[in-house]
Amino acid sequence: MKIPLKYVFIPFIIILIVVGGFYLFSNNDETEPTVEIQNVDYDKLDEVIFDVKTSKIIRGELIKSTNANGLLKANKEIEVVSNIAGYINEINVYEGKKVSSGELLIQLDDKEYRIELKEAEDRLIEARVEYGFLTKDTAVDSVGLNAASKIEEQITQLEQDYSLGKVDEESYFLKKDELELKLIFTGAKREELILNKSGFSRAVNAKERARLNLAYTKIMAPFGGVIGDFDLVVGQRVNSGVKLFKLLDVSKLRIDVGVLESEIVNIAKGNRVQVKVNAFPGKHFEGKVVFISPFIDTENKTCKVTIELSNPHSDLKPGMFAQVNIEIESLEDRVLIPEDALLIRDRRSLVFVVEDDLAKWKYVTIGEQNDEYIEIIEGINVGEDVIIEGHYTLAHDARVQIRN
Repeated sequence: MKIPLKYVFIPFIIILIVVGGFYLFSNNDETEPTVEIQNVDYDKLDEVIFDVKTSKIIRGELIKSTNANGLLKANKEIEVVSNIAGYINEINVYEGKKVSSGELLIQLDDKEYRIELKEAEDRLIEARVEYGFLTKDTAVDSVGLNAASKIEEQITQLEQDYSLGKVDEESYFLKKDELELKLIFTGAKREELILNKSGFSRAVNAKERARLNLAYTKIMAPFGGVIGDFDLVVGQRVNSGVKLFKLLDVSKLRIDVGVLESEIVNIAKGNRVQVKVNAFPGKHFEGKVVFISPFIDTENKTCKVTIELSNPHSDLKPGMFAQVNIEIESLEDRVLIPEDALLIRDRRSLVFVVEDDLAKWKYVTIGEQNDEYIEIIEGINVGEDVIIEGHYTLAHDARVQIRN
């Protein structure tokens, strides 16, 4: 039996109505986002303005360098000690104080050392009296003087022969001791004998030692610098040879770095150095090479290079970590752009320059470079504004606004 077409289409239409109603009901659910289609005006894309930062293309000097790391250290640094034991009477310094050469830093109690000096002076007076008595009782005859003169001539000749290599060292000392003993018995050295017998020489030495110990009660600055590692108080006892504090000359600083043996041949004394310190980001300090080690370290195959830089305001501190760029070659009269300006697209070097508020894409040929600048051989001109920031997503002829 043949079924009429209306009976076939009616169920199909009913199914469409049910499915469509369900779809409409689902779209009214708040959990689903509403997609709103808008017309895009592509002509307005030309009105987008990109903020960029630029730098002038310059002609100047390109310095090629080698990099190394090291720690800053004081130009001069010593541990100040006391040469004698004693109690501190006076303190004229504190941590971080700047002092001048010869300035009094610490005064020790000097009463005991003044007494020792006075006793030494008294013993010297006694020895001088004894010396006077012995001098009156001793005389030298002319025969002794003549003999002494001949012996002194022999000693002079012996010393000449020794200096010329005619006499070996052992024979020289044996013969000289023999001649000097004969010289004593002639009476020519009576003055030395009297000084020794009377105790006058020992008394003079004792007085000088006592005078020196008294001077040691004043601890002076051997050079101008800054006090560090200081922790002393008045009344504290200090011992001889024990460290009291540090004295550092920080008007200049030094850095010891290791340079690879393959690069040391390009470094000479006096070469300029740029120093970067983490404590001063973006800032450079100027230094120079002052010493180059005469040998290569066999363990790490590097050569020690010492760099010196001025520190007039004491901004830099010993112990700071430093990165150094040591000049190995200076290239004059080169067209330079900042390193940040260069882009690589499709394996080609390019930059963006600004012309009439538009970013212009220009391919360039590059030459030498360092950590800051790149040499441009062709493609752009000195004086143009090259974009160094905000250019990674730019297209040719994009509208830009310079915000340096």
